[in-house]
Amino acid sequence: MFIQKPFITQPELFVSTNDLDHPALHALDDTEAVLDWSKIEPILSSIYASQTGRPSYPLLTLFRGLLLGVWYRLSDVQLSQCLYRDLLFRKFCHLGLGGDVPEASTLGRFRSQLVEHDLWERLLGEINRQLEAKNIILTEGRINIIDATPIEAAQSGSGKGKDGEPKRDKDAGWHVKKNSRGVLKSTYGYSVHTGVDEDGSIQRQTVTAGNVHDSVERDTLLLGNEVALYADAAYSSQETRDKLERFDIADQVQRKGYRNKPLSAEDSKRNDEIAVIRAGGERPFATYKSRYGLARTRFIGLAKNMTTYGIAAIAHNVRKGAKFLTLYGLPDQSSDG
Repeated sequence: MFIQKPFITQPELFVSTNDLDHPALHALDDTEAVLDWSKIEPILSSIYASQTGRPSYPLLTLFRGLLLGVWYRLSDVQLSQCLYRDLLFRKFCHLGLGGDVPEASTLGRFRSQLVEHDLWERLLGEINRQLEAKNIILTEGRINIIDATPIEAAQSGSGKGKDGEPKRDKDAGWHVKKNSRGVLKSTYGYSVHTGVDEDGSIQRQTVTAGNVHDSVERDTLLLGNEVALYADAAYSSQETRDKLERFDIADQVQRKGYRNKPLSAEDSKRNDEIAVIRAGGERPFATYKSRYGLARTRFIGLAKNMTTYGIAAIAHNVRKGAKFLTLYGLPDQSSDG
């Protein structure tokens, strides 16, 4: 009589040595190599000063996890599940095969700490500094393309909750703007304002309520050392022109016409020429909305959304740097010394 052997769930039945060197597990090697991640950890260390106690996972592991969540359009619950079953994710987050992984609540608390300590801007600054040091982001002769895009609020409908308070996100506002066909479009939510270089790397970013006019954030997005500023007609004003002249920044802001003073043929031609380069400022927005699934906010409140889109900016720049590394390798810096 034949007796079937029992199925033994030993680890080697699922993962072999060859599996651990499979090409699929090298998909994020360029992302790993493009940064000195140890320089990021000190920025996160201020979280240790909070009264919540030290987290059970290294802060850098949690930060890497949030980046994965952006790149792969995952909620915290989905991300935690993927960390359990995806070897690539475990490898990137430096999690051992046999160990536990962060739960969704742990990832959420870590994000809340980033909000509380307002760390996203320092993190973006450090990552950009590293990419600049490697000549992936060029600083000499760089331009600045500023623009804004509306993002619908996670709770934008009317009505009240059980406590009688409006369900609508209180920090958001109505963004009203004409589309390319001249039709007014209204969005209740936020505006993400960015300043990017010619290659689309995000240099500055901020988030406001949707009813804040694009031009209000002009000075926040200005670097001061760019050779030219590109922007659409929403930023056109005598004040803008005077400021750019004081800083010796070339004025590449599109002109706008008025009721009794329409655009001249010369200004229309100038606008068309500027539009070719200015369009590059919209590419990060397309990445946020189409690739990262951030056309609508995931959280309530300005501070949380500032951090969420700040992490998205970091994720965007890191992947751009990693792609550069894959295509061209790190630039030769021997001539700098």
